[in-house]
Amino acid sequence: MQLFPERRVIRRELDPANISSTTIHDLHRYWCSKHIDGQLPPRSALDPLEFRHLLPNILLGSIEYDPLRVFYRLVGTRIVEFRGELTGHYLDAIPWFEPETRLSIQKAYELVIQLRRPTFTETEIRSRNGTPHRIYTGLWPLANVPQGPVDMFIATEDYGSLERHDLGI
Repeated sequence: MQLFPERRVIRRELDPANISSTTIHDLHRYWCSKHIDGQLPPRSALDPLEFRHLLPNILLGSIEYDPLRVFYRLVGTRIVEFRGELTGHYLDAIPWFEPETRLSIQKAYELVIQLRRPTFTETEIRSRNGTPHRIYTGLWPLANVPQGPVDMFIATEDYGSLERHDLGI
């Protein structure tokens, strides 16, 4: 069961200024406030009360190595509405994601791990009546050990005014 029909990545960006999403900009400012002296922030530096208005759109998870796997620890209610319950699932084991969806998402995580900096994605989907909608995603790396590997992440998805019923799901 693929929840997003006709999903197409328009672009991946390293600069959030090129993404028109208040949600992305809010979380980016917050992450930057914790990204001190070039060190990736650890999960312990994040206080959900400081970005509570974003919580429905937040994903928090961990990165495992050998092999590289993404595990979703916490997924906000707005994301669950569109993507299904991801909490407690590995990306590569989510049965309702199409293989190309998993591959596209995996590539975003690989880029964040390699560059040790956030990435931003603009995706287009079409509603059941054919109207195009844009979804914006931001993905920020976290590392519990200074200069250590990226071992966690925080992410957000902004669906704008899109509602689940627009997709016929």
